[in-house]
Amino acid sequence: MRAGPVHGEPRHLIHIGFAKAGSTFLQRWFAAHPQIGYVEGGIAGYRDLYDVARQSAEPVAGIRWRVSSAEGLATPHPFVGLRDIDYRRMHGLQLPEAQAEVCRTLAALFPDASVLMITRGFRSMMLSSYSQYVRTGGADEFFALREGFGSEGHPSAHAWDYSGLIRLYRAAFGDRLIILPYELLRDDAGAFVELLEAKLGLDPCPPSVERVNEGLSGIEIRWYPRLSRLLRRLPIGRPLRDRMFIQYSRAATANRLRPLIRLLQWIRPAEPVTGALVSDDVLERFRPKAEALRGDPLYAPYKDEYLL
Repeated sequence: MRAGPVHGEPRHLIHIGFAKAGSTFLQRWFAAHPQIGYVEGGIAGYRDLYDVARQSAEPVAGIRWRVSSAEGLATPHPFVGLRDIDYRRMHGLQLPEAQAEVCRTLAALFPDASVLMITRGFRSMMLSSYSQYVRTGGADEFFALREGFGSEGHPSAHAWDYSGLIRLYRAAFGDRLIILPYELLRDDAGAFVELLEAKLGLDPCPPSVERVNEGLSGIEIRWYPRLSRLLRRLPIGRPLRDRMFIQYSRAATANRLRPLIRLLQWIRPAEPVTGALVSDDVLERFRPKAEALRGDPLYAPYKDEYLL
């Protein structure tokens, strides 16, 4: 499917995520492409309303697409885009209702836009999402959370329901919904970008080879929640503890505690967290959640990762 014309007025592309599916890579590519108007955190390539006036006074020639990109649109929660996350306030979030409201809002504001959705295979998505959780202050062990993945009542019950979100956005945006597998980006970033350029009618702009958003090691994933729990238990007043935890979570986000974790692992070795710890029984709960991708030739090489 080709989502837009090569010439004429710029079209609007809304990249909704998913989280942990190449968003940082894509946002850097959006910013680098000379035919794309994009500003981090902005809407349709504009930083704010003042920027609409500024860019209109000095327009950039050759822009074919204006892009809005926020991975939290696919999985909305109260802390999207914020630096600090309080996971204690995430319990009880009604994700399907929030997803539907986001879709309704986007369709009402931008009825002619195209939407880009990037998916990721379930086992890899679980591990990468947990890695992000612990590096932003999450304190629960993977061993405690994994058995609940995908079950009703668990925060992840609808987090990776690709079929449900595809139905939602297809109803609102029709064939202007573009769906691509993260695995193609993982295996061949150049081919991924070329495919997206073809769908958008863009001239070639090869991606940067610079590695972005490097993940945690299995050992680091194991130790960060331990440190989070230790800090939460410090016998000091809550205001001071909360301020300390904010500083800690920022250090964890940047993985600045890697040397400390290396020392702790040497003193007291712990089993690393890897995708192998996700049991087949847990994985099976996600089988219906990718059915909408069955038959898409782009997903044929990755059918096992999506349980197709």
